[in-house]
Amino acid sequence: MPAVLAAVGLSGFAIRSTLAATRAADQGVAGSCAACHGSAGQGSPALDAPRLAGLPRNYLLRQMQAFAGGQRRSAIMAPIARALSAGELARLASLYARSRAAPTVTSAAGTAASAGAANDLQLLARGARLARLGRWQQQLPACTQCHGARGSGVGESFPPLAGQSAAYLRAQLQAWQSGARDPGPLGLMGAIAHRLSALDISAVAVYFASGQPAVLPAPAQSQPPEQPQPPEQSQPPAQSAAAAVAAPFSPPPDSLIPHDAFGRVVRFGEQIFDDPSAYAAGFVGNRLRCSSCHLDRGRRAGSAPMWAAYVAYPAYRAKNGHVNTFAERLQGCFRYSMNGQAPPLGSPVLVALESYAYWLASGARVTAHLPGRGYPRVPPPARPADFRRGARVYAEHCALCHGKDGAGQNAREGTLAFPALWGDGSFNWGAGMADVDNAAGFIRANMPLSQDHTLSPQQTWDVALFMDSHERPQDPRFQGSVQATRRRFHDGADSMYGRRVNGHILGEGSTAAGGALQRVAR
Repeated sequence: MPAVLAAVGLSGFAIRSTLAATRAADQGVAGSCAACHGSAGQGSPALDAPRLAGLPRNYLLRQMQAFAGGQRRSAIMAPIARALSAGELARLASLYARSRAAPTVTSAAGTAASAGAANDLQLLARGARLARLGRWQQQLPACTQCHGARGSGVGESFPPLAGQSAAYLRAQLQAWQSGARDPGPLGLMGAIAHRLSALDISAVAVYFASGQPAVLPAPAQSQPPEQPQPPEQSQPPAQSAAAAVAAPFSPPPDSLIPHDAFGRVVRFGEQIFDDPSAYAAGFVGNRLRCSSCHLDRGRRAGSAPMWAAYVAYPAYRAKNGHVNTFAERLQGCFRYSMNGQAPPLGSPVLVALESYAYWLASGARVTAHLPGRGYPRVPPPARPADFRRGARVYAEHCALCHGKDGAGQNAREGTLAFPALWGDGSFNWGAGMADVDNAAGFIRANMPLSQDHTLSPQQTWDVALFMDSHERPQDPRFQGSVQATRRRFHDGADSMYGRRVNGHILGEGSTAAGGALQRVAR
């Protein structure tokens, strides 16, 4: 922070006086804290002092404790934090967490200029792509994946980014790179910061400080676009089978989606994929996203990418006993993973999703065995998978994002951030992820975010079994009893449905399939 902050002369006594005054008056922070952080904790970009108002209480408390303990370095904040008692730190954190002061938003041009950018718009666009889409090939998930679609923050561990100054955000990312700041829970931010270039850091900081929306734009019309025939120039570029075999497949960037009638349908499919509860609300019974299991908007290899699925159909599926088209396969996703109902064949929703998958598969060879398809198989564990060991793995590596109760977490503005893994808000018993082997494959290749393959095969199998040993909505193919349903649809080693876990037979406590659609029907 600038030298002007040191001149304020903060002390433990001054902070105690401030606490006493603000408790008595029950209004914004005054005195020494306000000199840097504003009268109500709104922050001061001019002084590089962060916004504290509205940050989660426990997050604020952990930061003050980190300053006091040396895990987070600051010549100004360390002595202040050490001078306060545990109770005083807790009261100060509560005070700022309750504050609802409006953030100070700096214009995109101003924040870019402060970062020394040569081209404001290019820097802002780079930041927007990193914030909204990430760069998954470098293990960089989107910032909004953890901090919420608008950067508003999620829970107690993922603070708001929107409303902070570019200078402060840039300084923190640099601090994680240098080790001046503790890498945070699971070491996530330390690992992510080390994968960012100096230009990436400036771009992301500028983006969140600018107040730009961090969500995909809504369709220009309330109804889905008409279904045109793809014009000749919109067809995917040709690629020989030999060339496709020689190099790993990579889907085209969305910047190449044509700006024509066909491209509008493709983009609508991408929007459905990103948020089906908004764009296909009549067919989904939970708030999961297609991208909850098909990461990077269906692009990531080893995360059941849509480009590999598209070229594998038509194909026979034992699940329904006949050859399925790709559209029928999508119908199954709505019925089971989204705990909803299948859109009719030929409906605008299915056509848009098919068009999006077709676009992602541009140039891919037609085969059921394209490398990267589905979820990779995990080597058998040394010991049989165990519920209690899985509970420990979940608590250490998964609960931070998905919650202790597995119910997932929403961002502050209400959008889904982390999906529910069990319970009424999750996929139902008919979904593929309810089978332990599928869950293990996904977890091993993709979780925790940005740290895939860090869990051992044993840990992976244990936590997959733990996840799938909780109640979830009923299989929509329910036969009148759990036993009959298991015999017909779940009679395999990888399904926990109908098995007794901790004295309870899974499936007997399930709510009816359909979720939100059931409630609407009533």
